[in-house]
Amino acid sequence: QRSRRIGLGITGLADALAMLGRRYGDAAARASAALAMTTLRDAAYEASIALARERGAFPAFDRAAYCGRPFIRSLPAQLQADVRRHGIRNSHLTAIAPTGTISLLAGNVSSGIEPIFALEGTRRVLQADGTPRDFQTTDFAYALWHARPATAAELDGMFSTGDSVSAEDQLRMQAALQPAVDGAISKTIVVPGNCTASNVREILASAF
Repeated sequence: QRSRRIGLGITGLADALAMLGRRYGDAAARASAALAMTTLRDAAYEASIALARERGAFPAFDRAAYCGRPFIRSLPAQLQADVRRHGIRNSHLTAIAPTGTISLLAGNVSSGIEPIFALEGTRRVLQADGTPRDFQTTDFAYALWHARPATAAELDGMFSTGDSVSAEDQLRMQAALQPAVDGAISKTIVVPGNCTASNVREILASAF
């Protein structure tokens, strides 16, 4: 209540990238993703500043301390000036949560910032009486593209599932988005079945 921390984020990133013709593990995909998250961040900060002008800053707001934080100092100059002048309604505004169920309800779009889990598959859902029921699922973007004339090469170039994206490229995507996120990012690193403890240590060290 004293900080009014919220967590605006994104989901369906991998689907959006596929629909733009960007391959998830490529630098162009990371640039598009970073632009999207930066746009969300700036709009969120503008809105929170406007709310502060109307209703006041969050109760724990300390102007000098808040404006001196590295994340705030990385914002565009106009946003920094507006925070100094008007305060801000929420101490933190952005976070990227795990959105598996939400993404399924949104038409089976890809989850959060994860690569597409599978182009097609089965999802088991418990019914009201506790019995399981299996549903066939198709990734949202894949279903849209599959309905259009496309060659196998085009499909292969656009749709990267988690098992085809290296751990390093998955970390690079998280790193590309983090500068626009003042909270946390939930990220699952998909690794092959023969991944060793040493491989996991390397991934964690790289993430650090």
